[in-house]
Amino acid sequence: MSNVSRLPDKPRLNYYTYSAVLSRNAVFNFIVGARGVGKTYGAKRKAIRDYIHRGDQFIYLRRYGTELKSALPSLFADMKSEFPDVVFRVTGSTLEVSRSRNPRKPEWEVMGWGIALSQAQQKKSVSYPNVKTIIYDEFIIERGMVHYLPNEARAFNDFYSTVDRWKDKTRVFFLANSISVMNPYFIEYDIRPNKDTEWIVTRDGYMCAHFPRSEEFAKGVYETRFGQFISGSEYADYSVGSTFGDNDDTMIARKRPEHKYYCTLETKNGTFSIWIDLNGPSFHVQTKRPKQEIFWTLLPDRMDENKALVLYTDKVIQSFRTGFARGRMTFGTPQARNAFLGLYKR
Repeated sequence: MSNVSRLPDKPRLNYYTYSAVLSRNAVFNFIVGARGVGKTYGAKRKAIRDYIHRGDQFIYLRRYGTELKSALPSLFADMKSEFPDVVFRVTGSTLEVSRSRNPRKPEWEVMGWGIALSQAQQKKSVSYPNVKTIIYDEFIIERGMVHYLPNEARAFNDFYSTVDRWKDKTRVFFLANSISVMNPYFIEYDIRPNKDTEWIVTRDGYMCAHFPRSEEFAKGVYETRFGQFISGSEYADYSVGSTFGDNDDTMIARKRPEHKYYCTLETKNGTFSIWIDLNGPSFHVQTKRPKQEIFWTLLPDRMDENKALVLYTDKVIQSFRTGFARGRMTFGTPQARNAFLGLYKR
């Protein structure tokens, strides 16, 4: 069943509805798909309805203050036709609505707030008792744009705990276009998109990922002149077809019995176990780790008594580079391969 519904007056091709993802009853919900399929539209629509009907507030989250500043002025521009009896406004970073019948004397109510994750540390003392929804828009970075925050998955969890206060009241919608499987959240939580299913439910149901496929949406796009222009291109694959450009099977393989555990390496893009077959020699890299580890880190600020610091110039790192360059390295997942590539791009 499609999760893309037609609007009555067709102001856009379609929009994403949240009934199916809500039925999974997860807390962290990742909705990643074609550009323009209406993920943000549907999330805003739901959050506003929840406030109007139940008084549930929400947070619209972006990564940096510059992104937030650019998004907030027009945040409700496409909601006017959905809610003709109310008026919206953004005051600073406060999201407000008026249901007053006297347009000259609007009575403003606080629906929620716009917040930048990079500045969330400053919000630790703020209380959000009525916030039931966080919309994290564009959590996967577009190519060539800004960088992820250091330890971003942890930074988000810190922010989430500030909002939720251990009350299990707050649901999160992580929204993005299908750009890259190499992002802090897919790596941290081992989320692996695949062509065989739209749905992934993990962590005992705490997390749900949906990769919607809307043939109706794609058909509408390809009826436009621009859609016909991009048809068949790599851009069309990810912007219309929900295809991750870095999710192919190049260098992906199972770990062979000949591969023996060598070490665990912590990098800025994730932590990986590295296995070696000395007869090759060849390496295998994966996110799954053994219970007993020899732990190395490339991050000086993450050192402790259980981790030894290694440098990019050390011989062991150079041996990994050599193995990769000579085709003697395989990976358990595209995420592991893409994240590990950071060793070779320095």
